[in-house]
Amino acid sequence: MKKKLRLPILLLAVVVMMSIFYIHEANKPSAPVTSPGLDTSTTNPDFSEARMKSIEEVNALIEEAEAKIAAGGLSVAEVEAENAKITSLRQTKVNEIALEEMIMASLSFEDVLVLLEDDILVIDLYTDKELTKATFISISRLANEKFSNTYTVKLTTTSSTQ
Repeated sequence: MKKKLRLPILLLAVVVMMSIFYIHEANKPSAPVTSPGLDTSTTNPDFSEARMKSIEEVNALIEEAEAKIAAGGLSVAEVEAENAKITSLRQTKVNEIALEEMIMASLSFEDVLVLLEDDILVIDLYTDKELTKATFISISRLANEKFSNTYTVKLTTTSSTQ
């Protein structure tokens, strides 16, 4: 084989291998995001409904991104961007669920709903207790452990007597 042909053939082989990899990844069925543990242990039906609606919205966005990848009309950079979007959506939902569990476990609230909306981290507590500054600071610290400081924490309460 001539020396001039080695590099183009090698590059072509790499492109073919990358294409096969991305097609294989796009055809893998992904598991939808679920809410482990919180479905059965929540006390506020409105929180459960909001949580399930949020999970359904995230799963719809993930399916949409996977469909774009599976269609095959995207460049490598666009496929990587869609994969990053899918990973980010899943990680955000996992962090929301983990924060809910951390707040309920460490601060003994009956139920907690955590939703990230734009740049605001909404934390709704299901309690009849009046919140103190120390409680707010504790919740904010837990939120900063799971999410970055770039989000504004909005803390609300829902009373069981309403």
